[in-house]
Amino acid sequence: MKPRGPASTVDKAIQVLITLSHEEGEMGTTDIGRKLGVHKATISRIILKLAEYEMVYKNRETGKYGLGPAIYQLATTMVELNFRQAKEVSRPLIDSLRNSTGETVTLEMWLGNSTIPIYSALSPHPLTAQPPPGEPLALHAAAGAKVILAHMHPDRADLLLDGELTRFTAKTITDRQLLKQSLTEYNKQGFAIDHEEFHEGICGVAVPVYNHLRQPFAALVVLIPSSRSSQTMDSGLIASLKKTAATITKELLLARARDRSPVPRTKGL
Repeated sequence: MKPRGPASTVDKAIQVLITLSHEEGEMGTTDIGRKLGVHKATISRIILKLAEYEMVYKNRETGKYGLGPAIYQLATTMVELNFRQAKEVSRPLIDSLRNSTGETVTLEMWLGNSTIPIYSALSPHPLTAQPPPGEPLALHAAAGAKVILAHMHPDRADLLLDGELTRFTAKTITDRQLLKQSLTEYNKQGFAIDHEEFHEGICGVAVPVYNHLRQPFAALVVLIPSSRSSQTMDSGLIASLKKTAATITKELLLARARDRSPVPRTKGL
């Protein structure tokens, strides 16, 4: 929602942080100001204040800025507070799947227009794919986000895809019609594929995890280096991925039922 009337300093500071979060690299104050339509001097003052609180950092070699450690800490705290149960329930199952596949396995939670990794079991291979901690993953490019998009109501998916689709790599699908065709196929087969569409060198295969309303609210993802990308279509890996996701769904439903059960009264007290 756009703010009404002239943007306040707080509005502009938030816009700066959002702009930096959408960039894979660092940005200079001129570039940020041009994107936001704000004078460079104003951006510089905001950046300096954000840097005081470590919400942005300055690369002394390039003079450009990126999101700082305080943002990572906020994201980590948010994950711990909001997704603790999902993380605790899924951790042993994810570790087991990592051990059997030898590849990195991660659980991503749906945030409304992207996913965020909340737990990853890393592959023991010297060459491994590692999800960036706390990084929002684009709904039209990352396997986890795409599989959730493919299993939600088509009208809601259309609404989320309204607007320009950012190109992250040469393989990112930015044609909306082509993406919708892929989502239809993902829905039919029950899993989604990412062939270096979000990060170069990283491929992924993902299946949905459902809540008590049978709505996809998370994704279980196997991340694989592009040198081993043929495994994303391995039937055994996909079957194991689906089985583990179904078990996580079941365990979360049982945990929810336990939490909602009335505490029995103790007689004689």
